[in-house]
Amino acid sequence: MIDEIKKNLDEAQKFLKIKNFDLAENCLIKNLKISQDSFETFFLLGVTMGIKKRFDDAESFLKKAISLNSNHINLNLNLAIILKKLNKIDESLQYFEKLIKLDKDNVDGLCGLAQIYEERKKLDKAEKYFLQAIDINPKHQIANHAYGKMLLKLNKHADGLKFIEKASGIIRFTKENFKIL
Repeated sequence: MIDEIKKNLDEAQKFLKIKNFDLAENCLIKNLKISQDSFETFFLLGVTMGIKKRFDDAESFLKKAISLNSNHINLNLNLAIILKKLNKIDESLQYFEKLIKLDKDNVDGLCGLAQIYEERKKLDKAEKYFLQAIDINPKHQIANHAYGKMLLKLNKHADGLKFIEKASGIIRFTKENFKIL
């Protein structure tokens, strides 16, 4: 039984790598018929459903996975993202915060927190998390772009454009002009 679960997980991962999500899902569903205790099966099903934009199913599978392994970093990140897509912002915020408690340097988690606080107009908190993310990974595109956009909204155009430029890597601004790379 354990060998068959492992075989199905290996097959599913092969299909995920080649972006054949339906066949990956089929392998994982086979595992559910064998056992309801495989963290990996629920986790991969949640990720697969998220990719397929079946967010309600993704939430269900990821929550089952988290009941089996609540401190898995990538699982907490994926669940937080799915909950945000489902507009369950308070719950998403809880999982992003838990993620940061598990891994204080998780740039994607810091960006998720920053974006939620920006949407809630708590710009001091948003800026804190964006800057923390950028400090950890100065080249992180999402952090730089999102922070730049927030600065533009605050009419801090020069600073905002610098971060957007850094995120895109295709436009170089100078005092006199700009250059498309």
